[in-house]
Formats: sequence, structure tokens, C-alpha cells
Amino acid sequence: MEQAAKQIQEQFIQRIKSALPSNVSFVDELADLLNVSTDSAYRRIRCETLFNIAEITLVCKHFRVSFDPEVQHLANKVSFDYLKLDDKKENFRLWLHAMGNDIKKIGASPNNQIMYAADDVPIWHHFFSDKLIAFKLFYWLKSILGAPEYADSLFDPDEIDPDMISYARELMNNYNRTTSSEVWTEDTINSNLKQIEYFWESGFFRSKEDALMICDLLLEEMNLLQKKAAKSSKLIGTGESGTENFKLYKSEVMIGNNSILANIGSTKIAYVSNNTFNMMSTTNADFVHENEYWLNNLVKKSTLISGVAEKQRNQFFKQLRDKIEILRTRIGS
Repeated sequence: MEQAAKQIQEQFIQRIKSALPSNVSFVDELADLLNVSTDSAYRRIRCETLFNIAEITLVCKHFRVSFDPEVQHLANKVSFDYLKLDDKKENFRLWLHAMGNDIKKIGASPNNQIMYAADDVPIWHHFFSDKLIAFKLFYWLKSILGAPEYADSLFDPDEIDPDMISYARELMNNYNRTTSSEVWTEDTINSNLKQIEYFWESGFFRSKEDALMICDLLLEEMNLLQKKAAKSSKLIGTGESGTENFKLYKSEVMIGNNSILANIGSTKIAYVSNNTFNMMSTTNADFVHENEYWLNNLVKKSTLISGVAEKQRNQFFKQLRDKIEILRTRIGS
């Protein structure tokens, strides 16, 4: 029994190590977390001392890893990490910060990779402009989370907490440093258009000019993404455009939900969207394998439009811009 427990702890330790950035000392981090000496931390890492239940709980929460080596082999059983959101603005700030830390951890790991099947435009692409960030955060807080402080408010970029703007910017910058592949369809932009249209028709913009400004920023976002796709790089604005770290695919197959697979060292994590923009994550081997198979199959049926296929890339982004222009004309008329 003790030997089996040691094997489980070894697997658990390995999953934590593979998820840690290279500049983090695992033994020091573990010693501080458990309030034990460095020697005691080493004994746990070498599995000479087994974790107790309280320590397992602390480690799982701190390093954001699951402890389900047995459960993950049972059919139809999957455990997920889930950051619950409610109508409190502070929790949304924490969500932005946690998401940014996750992306930073992925980017700092060796052989980092994100695969994203995008039913909606990945949120970090919106975070190039403070005013567009403010609109997205205001929309989510008011219309999705129902934050009471925004119940009677009209959209005003100055009402959004500067710290939240900063977290969003950091999230985008961290994502831009990762290697990623995204699969879009011509409908990927639709939810953003519906958000703007809903706010306009509901009278939540202070003026027509504010609504048109958000349309113009969305057009600017598509232009920026087209340039990134042309260079196969998300770093075109940082002087590092020679670094190829971005693949964009166009799919004719409806995606249906946002699905992400991330490589953190030797660990793979599957993220699945829930309740608009919440993300549930798991390292469950069977679920990850199924998710990876589905994503790879989707990529095979898609057309690569980054770096190559200039005509298809230009046509695709023209379709997206045309949709924005139609909404812009409707608002402006």
C-alpha cells in the first residue's frame, strides 16, 4: 500500500514540476507553502515523506494542479479546476489576474504551445486598446455578471478600474509571447457584433459616436490580426517580428464552443468554456487526449492562412471587416 502511495505522489510531484516556470525553485516554494524546512520539503519531493490530506489540499490550490491519478482512469469521471465568478467586481479582477498568470506560466515553460478552437474571438485579442478593454469588461460586468454598481450605468471607459485594464494588458502581452495556433470561422466575430448591437439598441452607449468608436476599434483589431497572421507572429508591435509564434487557420466546419489545449512542459491542460467566458481546466489524461484528437482533426480540415495563402487570408479578413461595416452603417444611419 505504501509503495503504491509513493508512486502516486511521484506522479503528482512530476505534474507540479512540469507546470512550474524554469525560474521557480520548487523546493523553496514548497517549503514556504507548507511552512516546513528545506530538508522536509526535499523528503516530500523524494517521496520519503508522504503528503497528508491538508498538505495535498494546499499544494493543489497553490500550484493549481489536480490530484486525481486514480480517478482519471475511471470511465466517465473527470475533475476540473474552476474559478467561480459572481456579480462581485473584485472576483472578476481576480479572474483576470488568474488567467494572466496561467498564460504567463504556459509561456515561460519549455515547448509551450496553445491550440485554440475559437467559437468567439479569444479575449486577449481585444486587449490592445484601453477603450476596447473597457467596453469588453463593462459589457461582461453589466450584462453577463450583473454587477450591481453598473446596473444603472451607461458605457463610460473611465468607469473601469485601471487595475483591471492593466491586468487585461498583461494578459495580452503574456499571450503574445506564447506559441499558439488558432482556428477561426467567419462566424467567430459574431458574438462581438451582437454585443455592440445589443448595447446600441438598449441605449447603453452615451452617444452614437461611442458606439461607432467601438466598431472602429474592432476594425482596427481585425487589421492588426491580419498583420500578425501575415507575419506568423504576435510580436509585430514589439520589435520582435522575426519570431514566428502564431498560426491562424480558417475552418468551414462550425466549431460550437471555445476549446483550448495548452502544453506546459510535459503536462497538457484542456480548457473548456462555460457560462460565456469562464474556463474550466483539467489535466485528466483521457479528456486531454480526446480534446487533442478533436483539435488536430479540426486543424486538418482547415486552411492555414498565416504566413501563406495570402489570397485566402485577405478574403477571410475582408469578410470579417464587411460584417463590422454593416453594423457600423446600421448604427450611423
